[in-house]
This record gives sequence, C-alpha cells and structure tokens, in this order.
Amino acid sequence: QCYRLMAVEQEYCLDPSSQSSCFLQPPPRQPLPRGRTVLFGVQPKFTNVDIRVTLDVTFGAVDLFVASSYDTFAVDVDPATGRHLVRLQTHGGAANGAANRANQGATNEATNGGTNGANRARAVGLVTYVTVGSPPLGAGGALVVRGVRDRVVLTFPHTLHPLKSTRFYLLLLGVGDDGGDGDGDGDDDDPHGGASQGLLFFRQDQAHIDLFVFFSVFFSCFFLFLALCVLLWRLKQGLDRGRERRRHLREMSQLASRPFARVTVCFAPPPPKTPPKTHHPPPPRPPKPPPGPPNPGPLTLEPTEDGVAAVATLLLQLPGGARGPPHRAALASALVTLRLQEFFGAGGGAGGGGGGAPPFRKGGG
Repeated sequence: QCYRLMAVEQEYCLDPSSQSSCFLQPPPRQPLPRGRTVLFGVQPKFTNVDIRVTLDVTFGAVDLFVASSYDTFAVDVDPATGRHLVRLQTHGGAANGAANRANQGATNEATNGGTNGANRARAVGLVTYVTVGSPPLGAGGALVVRGVRDRVVLTFPHTLHPLKSTRFYLLLLGVGDDGGDGDGDGDDDDPHGGASQGLLFFRQDQAHIDLFVFFSVFFSCFFLFLALCVLLWRLKQGLDRGRERRRHLREMSQLASRPFARVTVCFAPPPPKTPPKTHHPPPPRPPKPPPGPPNPGPLTLEPTEDGVAAVATLLLQLPGGARGPPHRAALASALVTLRLQEFFGAGGGAGGGGGGAPPFRKGGG
C-alpha cells in the first residue's frame, strides 16, 4: 500500500484516485465512497514546531487511523463486496487480530479484534481536538478516531515526538453518513449515496511577530533610552560647570596671591612749537637734566623654570606724533633668552650698565 506524501500548508481532498483535480471549477473531483480508503503521509518540515493536522469533512463521515509506522495498518479487500477492511498489525507486519467485518456494507466492526490494540477516540461536536502523546501514539502504537463528520484537529507536540526522524501516516476510511434507519447501509437518508468528501492539510505554525507590540515596545525603549541620554547629558553639563567654576576660583586665587609692584613711567614732553622768526633775543637754554637717569627696562620679567628664557613685558610709546593714534602707549610681551647671572649681577634696576652685557636678548624666530 502506498501513502501520498503531504506538503506543509497544502490542502488535499479525499479523492482516492487523484489530487490533480481537487480545486478545479466546476469540481470534477470524486468523493470517497463508502468502504474505500485513502492514505496520506505527513513529513515534518520543522523539527522544533508542533504539527497540527486538520481534517474537514464537507459531507458524509470518515474514520481516521493514525500511526507512526507505515506497516502499522493493513488494508484488505473483501472479496464479496470489494470494500476495504482495515486491520492493525504488530511490528513486522504480523496480524494482531481478525479483520474488521462489514455487516451488509456497514463499517461497524463485527468483532473487537481488528483494532483492539489501538487507542480510540470519537469525534464529538463541530470541532474535536486530539493531542497525540508519547510513546508514539500510545501503548498500542496507533490511534483511531471514529465518526468524523465535521472537523478534527490532531496535534503532535514536538517535545513528545522526534520530528527529525519520524513520519506520521494517516489512513481515512469512508463510512458515509448513516441516516439512522437501522439497516446499516445509510443509503435511505444519505443524499450522497454513502460517499464522503472533505479537505486534509497540516501546518507547523511558527511564532510570528506582532507588529503593533513590536513597535510599541521598540518606541518605548527608544524614548526611554533618549530620556536617559538627556538626563546623563544634563548631569555632565552640571559637572562641567562645577569643574569650570572651581578652576576659575583657583585661577583667581592664584592671581590674587601673586606679588604686586609699582612702576613709575616717565614720558618725554612733546617738543615746543617753533615760534615765528622775530628779532627777539633767543630764549635762555633749559637747564641740563640731572646726570645718571635710570636705564629703561621691562615692566615684568617672568623666567622659565630652567632660567634660560623669560617672558618680558615692556611699555612702548607708539610713533606718529599728532597724526598717530590717540593712545600713545602699549604693552608688549616677548620671549627672550636670559642670563640670570648677568641680569642680577649688573646691579641697579632691571637692566645692566651701559658697558656691561645686555641683560636679555630677544628670542629667535
């Protein structure tokens, strides 16, 4: 007996001859006659996702046989009626009991020997849910669901079945819709003549992301992170302002602790304007300045740590006279080389004597 291998999320009809015309319009598919079987094999696509097999019966009724081995069930043909009889076999194909006997074309078992070793379930209501446990399909190795008229959903948990190496086999036996007249043939009140039709498919639903929840969580985390960044930035600004304030206070305290000195600055008076030539006698000559005026020198001298150079600050008088800038004095600083021995040994004031070496020289560059 051959099983038709099913693909995930693809629908199959109960046509026992072919699946190529299941969904053509108008549907030329053939229903499953009473006493006929159709076989399917379920190959898992994912090994870590549960398998959900759904059987929807449009009209009629079927019996569903489930096993994890292809030789669990055997189908025999009744030579008198030509209908299929399903029997349960042990491992290796040996018969476990007598075949299911049909009574005047009905599929009710005449004895309990045909599928005695299988686990049984009966479809009740519009939807019947059956979870197939482990060991595979129970102690009997098989599962039989009787009287499926609407929908049955089989669940194979991946935690209970090794889906990497397991394949499940389904056998559907058409039993028709018995009208309840008691004769067992079901042809009196069944408008379809005992035939059954429906759809069969299986799915392995993976976890899908809810976009609303995803974006809600994403933007919540994003704005929370943004608020945290703003808080840290404000905290850093406060720390920087405090550090800058302390640095400014240290600078001011260091400036206040420096020694102060007083410097006297003498500017030469402007030359007198030349009076017009007259015959008056020349004015008397001004008295000579006192001898020994102080030599010019820098206002401040800031030596470096090694004593080789220093920053000298001088007060300069800008040229230009009356046409020059309104301010005539300016401060200028320069890095100069320095010989402290000559500077301090020259004696008297900031500069050396006229005959000695110069106290400092302007730096090169």
